Amino acid sequence: PRPSDAIFAALRELAGPGGRTLRLAEALPRCLAKGFTPGQVQAALEEYEELNVLQVNAARTRVTFV
Repeated sequence: PRPSDAIFAALRELAGPGGRTLRLAEALPRCLAKGFTPGQVQAALEEYEELNVLQVNAARTRVTFV
């Protein structure tokens, strides 16, 4: 899968069943541990935000799934 898709899947997994929000401080290290770069994580967040699948708050601390 594309890095963005794999990162999105990892974020969904971290949020858990029915989870709507996720702290970025918790998610970023997990994504990096899976071998992704900070740039890839940022690109994935931007891509999925444009698709209105998730939102990142203005302070860039929390991800909310729509």
